[in-house]
Amino acid sequence: MVKELEADVVIVGGGVAGAAIARELSQYTVQVILVEKGSDLAVGSSKANNGHIHKTLLLSLVLKSAINPNSPIYQPGSLKTRLENEGYATWEQQWLRELDIQHKPRGLLVVARNKHELESLDEMKKVGEMLPDEYKMTEVDRDTILSIEPNVTREVIAGLYQEEYCKQVFPQELVFALGENARQNGVTILLRTEVIGVSRKNGYQVVETTKGPVKTAFIINAAGKYADKVADMGGARDWRLTFRKGQLILLDKRLRGLVTHFVNLPVEPGRHCGIVPHLAGNPYIVCGEYEPTEDRENLATTREAFQSIIKKVKGIVPAVSERDVIASFVGLRVFNSRDPGEHIIERSSTNPRFINVVLRLPGLAPAPAVAKMVVGMLGDEGLQLARKPGFNPFRERIPRFRELSNVERDALIASDARYGHVVCRCETVTEGEIIEAIRRGATTVQGVQFRTRAGMGRCQRGFCGPRVVDILARELGIQRTQVTFKGPGSEILKFQNKELLKE
Repeated sequence: MVKELEADVVIVGGGVAGAAIARELSQYTVQVILVEKGSDLAVGSSKANNGHIHKTLLLSLVLKSAINPNSPIYQPGSLKTRLENEGYATWEQQWLRELDIQHKPRGLLVVARNKHELESLDEMKKVGEMLPDEYKMTEVDRDTILSIEPNVTREVIAGLYQEEYCKQVFPQELVFALGENARQNGVTILLRTEVIGVSRKNGYQVVETTKGPVKTAFIINAAGKYADKVADMGGARDWRLTFRKGQLILLDKRLRGLVTHFVNLPVEPGRHCGIVPHLAGNPYIVCGEYEPTEDRENLATTREAFQSIIKKVKGIVPAVSERDVIASFVGLRVFNSRDPGEHIIERSSTNPRFINVVLRLPGLAPAPAVAKMVVGMLGDEGLQLARKPGFNPFRERIPRFRELSNVERDALIASDARYGHVVCRCETVTEGEIIEAIRRGATTVQGVQFRTRAGMGRCQRGFCGPRVVDILARELGIQRTQVTFKGPGSEILKFQNKELLKE
C-alpha cells in the first residue's frame, strides 16, 4: 500500500504560476508539495512562451481588442493591469537578481508598409495613448526605422518605437530557477505525478495522484490548460477554457544581429507577425493567425502554416530564408470563457480552500504578484504564515562555459575537469554543465537541453545527442534504452545493438 503524504498546501502544476507560488510559499514554515504530471517543470504553456516579461502591454491590449472587441481595451484598475505592473516591478527589482536569471531588455518596433498598415498603426497609436507616459511609443519615420533596423524591408513607410518593451528571458530557465529555489527552501516537487481525484474528509482534503494520496489543508490549482479538469475534481466552476494555437519558428544563430528589437507588423484581429532575437542570439519568428482549436493536445506543426509564416516574415525582413530554419513548434494560448481578457484567481465557490489560478497571456510578468496574491488568500483562509528563519532567496545558475573568459574557463576546469570536455559543439556545452543539469533535476534529453542548450544549435542533437544519452544513462544509473526525450513514451533507443542479433 502506498504511504499517504501530508502537506499544508498542494500545488497542482509546474508551470510559471505553480513554480512562482511554490517559491513564494517557501519563505514560510509550511509544508508544500508541488505535483506535476510531466517529467519536468515548464513542459506546458511555459515551454512554448515567447520569454517576454512585458513592461508594457501594448501588443497584448491590441490583441485583446481583436479577440474580444466588446470589452474595454485598457482598464487601469483591472486585476490584470495591477498584477502586470506589480509583477514586472518585482522581477526587475528583485527576482531576476535573486534567482540569477539571464535577461536582456528588448525594444519594440512596429512598422507599416502600406496604407492599410498605416491605418492599423494609427489604431495602435490610439491604444498606446491610453497608457501612462512611460509606456507610450514614439512615432518614427522611414529613415529612423532603417537606422534602427538596417535589415528591415525598404518598403517601410512609418513606425512606432519603444526603447524598452520587455525583459527577455529563456522561459524554461525562469521556471527552473523558481523550482530550484523553492526546493532549496524545503518545497517537495513530485514529477510524473498526475492528479486523478480530489476528496474532502474530516476538515482536510486528499489529492489522489498516480503516485498515491496526499493529505492537505489547501489546494492550488495551477494546472494550465488542464485547470478545468482539476477544478472539476475539487469544486464548482462557472467558466470553461478555450484555446488558440500559433506556430513559432527558430532560425540559425548565424543570423545573429539580423534584428536587435522585436520587429512587428501592426497587430490585427486574429493576426500577429514579428521577428525578435532570442536571448541566445537566434532570431525567432512569431507570426501567423492565432487559430482557435478544440483539441488542447494538438501541438502539431503544419507545412501550410510554415510556408505562410516564412512568406509573411520575409515581407518584414527579406533576408530570412527557409534554409535558416532549425526548429518549429506550436504554442497554445489559454483563455477563459467568462472573461478572455482576465486571469482567474479565485476560491472555488463550493470549497474556499481550493484556489483556481488560470493565467491568460502574457503569463510571465504577473507571476510574482499572482504568487503574493495567492499566498495572501491562503492566509485569509487560515494558513499560518510564519516567516522561515533560514529562507535563502538566492540561486546560482549553471556555469555557461561558452560565456566565460579563458581565465574563468581555466578556473572552472581546474575545479572539475569535465568542464573541459565539450559535448555540444554548436552551443559549446560541456560535460560538466550537463552533469550539473542532471544534479539539478534533469532526467530527460529535453531537460538537459533546456537547462544547458545542448542540442539546441544548428545540428539539433545530430552530433551531441548520443553523448547526452550516454551521460544521462551513466549519471541516472539506467540503461541507454531507458533514456527518453521528454518522458515515458519518447524513448530514443529501442534496442542495444547486440539484442538485434539474438534469435
